[in-house]
Amino acid sequence: MKGMTDFDCFTLQSAARNPTGSGLLDGIRIAVKDLIAIGGHTSSFGTARWRETHDPASADAPIVAKLRAAGGEVVGTTKMDQLAYSLIGNVGEGDPPINVFDTDSYCGGSSSGSASAVAADAADIGVGTDTAGSIRVPAAACGLFGFRPTHGRVETVGVVPLAPSFDVVGFLTHDPAALRNVMTVVGTGLTARKGPARILFPSDVWAMQDPFDSAAALAASERIRYELDAEIIYEPLRQFFDPAAGDLLARLQGREIWAQHEHWVTDNANVLADDVQLRLRGCASLAADSLEVQRVDRDTHRRYVDELVTTIPTGTVAVVPVRPQRGPLRASTNAELFAFRRASFCLTAPSTLAGLPQLVVPVLYNSRPSPIGLVGARHFDEALIELATTLSSGNTEVQL
Repeated sequence: MKGMTDFDCFTLQSAARNPTGSGLLDGIRIAVKDLIAIGGHTSSFGTARWRETHDPASADAPIVAKLRAAGGEVVGTTKMDQLAYSLIGNVGEGDPPINVFDTDSYCGGSSSGSASAVAADAADIGVGTDTAGSIRVPAAACGLFGFRPTHGRVETVGVVPLAPSFDVVGFLTHDPAALRNVMTVVGTGLTARKGPARILFPSDVWAMQDPFDSAAALAASERIRYELDAEIIYEPLRQFFDPAAGDLLARLQGREIWAQHEHWVTDNANVLADDVQLRLRGCASLAADSLEVQRVDRDTHRRYVDELVTTIPTGTVAVVPVRPQRGPLRASTNAELFAFRRASFCLTAPSTLAGLPQLVVPVLYNSRPSPIGLVGARHFDEALIELATTLSSGNTEVQL
């Protein structure tokens, strides 16, 4: 196996830390996205300029402290896209991380380094963040399990914010058992563990995807039905995955980003990638919208969430697409990467806008990989992980 640095997944000034205790994570190697505080280390937030303009952390973020106390070894801090504001994995510090699962593709962003490290077996668990897909898209791109918990389930103290109303800390692994263990260590509150009684399959959304991926998702749904004696409901959900939802998320997120980082960006924007600068100028413009325009967006958001949580109640799991197509491909033009990002927003918007848990599962269908997303009601986190654990066993046409 190659050395850890051969995959370009760790930051130029990486921080490694030994365990401080013993527990569920004994012997587990953990890669930490470089926006989560590690005592004595200065995070990059995806760019050397951030490191130059900030002091080292005085202590570990609570999530890192919990991981180390449970026996986890932090093997390094991982590269990420600048300010965590990309879904591609190509605009961080230094060379983009390598995707050993699909070498023609970027790792997806912004948790690109954590995904790269786990895919390359340089770590067992990748810790990242997901605001609009930054765990889910890398998981799909790198053939991994990727988990975005219910908003608020995992503590974000000591994590550099992007848009706090939507930010979550999440995890990337090769197997659901690791997800179960890490959530046991860091998750707060009680969640449902009983499996779903209903599987929601949105045929209208899958009809817009690659036919192979749609067939794989349907086969996975059938296996869930068989394993759990659940009911499959074919219900259109296109209204939750359309461009209007993606655009709403972009506007709400953009205003929060500007509220968090206006002053630093104003002083340092020139060091950022052109497309990141362009989006940040859009954030400034959105923040200047009238109070009435912003109120309309908030009201639209509330209605959207009310309708979605009614559609996916406790006991129901929706099987949804994670990314619009294979990639993001390294050979893509800037225009094609922009289109990939915008289309991805349409698919990641529902979980983000409603704060719902979503588990990306690397389905193996007819010996070919295809990622699917399992979305549950709020606090259905452990039930999603247990479902994936059940489906990962056995030798069937559809393996997870």
